[in-house]
Amino acid sequence: MAGTTIAAVRGAISVRANRAADIREATGRLLETMIRRNGVTADKVVSAVFTATPDLTADFPAHSARRIGWTDVPLLGAVELAVPGAPRRIVRVLLTLRDVPRGVRLIPIYLDEAAALRPDLATAPASSAAAARGPASRRVAIIGLGQIGGSLGLALESAGGWHRVGFDTRAAVGREAHAKGAVDELAPTLEAACRGARLAVVAVPVDTLPVVIDRVAAALPKGAALLDTGSARGGGVTVALARASRRVRAVGGHPIAGNERKGLAGASAQLFHGAPFALLPARGGVPPIVRALVRAIGAEPRLVTPAEHDRALARTSHLPWLVSRALARLGGNAARRRLAGPGYASMTRLAAGDPRIPAAYTRANAVNVRAAWRKLRAELDREVRGL
Repeated sequence: MAGTTIAAVRGAISVRANRAADIREATGRLLETMIRRNGVTADKVVSAVFTATPDLTADFPAHSARRIGWTDVPLLGAVELAVPGAPRRIVRVLLTLRDVPRGVRLIPIYLDEAAALRPDLATAPASSAAAARGPASRRVAIIGLGQIGGSLGLALESAGGWHRVGFDTRAAVGREAHAKGAVDELAPTLEAACRGARLAVVAVPVDTLPVVIDRVAAALPKGAALLDTGSARGGGVTVALARASRRVRAVGGHPIAGNERKGLAGASAQLFHGAPFALLPARGGVPPIVRALVRAIGAEPRLVTPAEHDRALARTSHLPWLVSRALARLGGNAARRRLAGPGYASMTRLAAGDPRIPAAYTRANAVNVRAAWRKLRAELDREVRGL
């Protein structure tokens, strides 16, 4: 058709295990990311060609395209040859798209362990559209690219007007975050990420937070803003923010949102929509750029004190995680015998996630958690006595 431009773009993703559900989840996530990151809609897809490594036999990757609504797209699938030393459990796809503007370079997407297949993409520009807009109005450093840091980056991408520089101590996580569009660029060091930033968001586990706050405060330009996302104010976090406030505008922060998926795999641009975001300035008020970030990700700011925050979260987050773990151990055998219903699944959902993060903030808030446990135990004893 005259005036129509056809272009193709590649993508790949690793699959956790040779299970149908894992193949469908990974392939569907890859397809949706390829569409979103390239700024097109699914109706522009002309065809999709899938290949899978020979160790993925539980399902056809093409089924994922049908499940997400690509009912009119021609699909082709093939099994790759077994090559010694080749990566395991990889799905690849070649999408052909129509109506692509001339001169636009489509972005290849390589996710999870498949990001190692294209290390060159880690330093490539995030998108031709972003490059065309020029420097963003606000440069933000995101330190830690797990679920919270990754979600924050994705939300800021949707909002626009932010230039996101990411750093994570795990190089593979950084590459994946870049491929997913959670950051515009990767920095080789924490100090490089903070250089020239107007705001740094520190999204690392609570047990490492004080040390990282010190490093970020020293690396930021004087007078810049620093925001953490720690789930507890103890464990030296509040003291570290007080030190940081001598040089930067330090604000404690806690987006009260999340899910049980581990790390960057649980990141979502919608994670913070409508969620409360606790703000605890170390000195003075909350800087305008911090308020702007909270608005941009769709969260609702809540100004609280450290004591108020930790007392509340002990009751609404930290103790519930411990109870969830205890229930998972108590009823695990019955659940494995299919003698548990949706109520048990809901009660033990928190225990299904990565324990490192909640274990760190629960220890940091141990005094309040123990006090909350004493009150809960009294309430449970009262309920049981009434039986």
